[in-house]
Amino acid sequence: MLLVVLPYLLGCAAFLTVFLARHDRLPDPMATHFSGAGRADGYTALGSFPYVALALLLVPAVLFAALAYGMRGGRTRALVAFGYALAGLLGYLLCALVLGNARAGADGTGARMGMGELGVALAVAAAAGGLGWLLAGRDATPAREPAPVVAPRLELRDGEAVTWTRSITSRPLRRIGLALVLPGAAVGLLAGWGAGAGPVVGGLLVCAFSAARITVDRHGLTATLPWLPRPRLRIPLDRIASATSRPIDPLPDLGGWGYRVVPGRSGLVLRSGEAVVARLITGSEFVVTVDDAATAAALLDALAARAGGRA
Repeated sequence: MLLVVLPYLLGCAAFLTVFLARHDRLPDPMATHFSGAGRADGYTALGSFPYVALALLLVPAVLFAALAYGMRGGRTRALVAFGYALAGLLGYLLCALVLGNARAGADGTGARMGMGELGVALAVAAAAGGLGWLLAGRDATPAREPAPVVAPRLELRDGEAVTWTRSITSRPLRRIGLALVLPGAAVGLLAGWGAGAGPVVGGLLVCAFSAARITVDRHGLTATLPWLPRPRLRIPLDRIASATSRPIDPLPDLGGWGYRVVPGRSGLVLRSGEAVVARLITGSEFVVTVDDAATAAALLDALAARAGGRA
């Protein structure tokens, strides 16, 4: 995690050094947005600019640290490289923005940032990403896909109604949500809620969708929010050929957390670990990570068998 956060801390130090060294020459407001021709067409108050700039560096630092924590021992090399590249890009652009405003004069209308600066920023990002790739070292060798967990088959009598339900919470998503809300609230208090509202609203939405209630019953496999009936994700019994359970790793198996779709597989993955794996009649898989997945899968398989009339 320290390796992931390091370039953002260096970016903050570089920005603060340049900002404090040129503070007396900076216009108020500062030019912070530029047209395709490189001319300034958007401005930010000098008093709030450093808080916004530091938030731009610290928010992704916390996000990448949370992701690295959730992926420890797994495939983190690409994550570290991307994090370094983003830190290099943001750090260079923020420093270049300060220097460009310092050369612009008292009103800031003469500030320029053309495509050349963007090209240099991309080159810095590429170099930083390469450094992160080297520092991260090789990922652990992926293990072979684990065999399905064999659970005792559940025998259901005709007309017997059975329901299994359980809630699950994603710690990585909750950390990401808090990592957006807390800096966003700080920026809102210091620089105005116009600058902090976006991260706060986004963080609250991430926190709201970081938990789910999984239910297996006569309707099939259903996932909803713990406190709301909608939105709802349901796989009916007539679409399920069989069901079992096995461990799922979100990043290599489905490309990340949340509702995911990859060739031959889709599902709702809020954490790594055991999951209900429903084999659909189309040949693809639908997976849901949840505790006690073996029991849920055994019930789902029995319900699907009874609904389809198979032995």
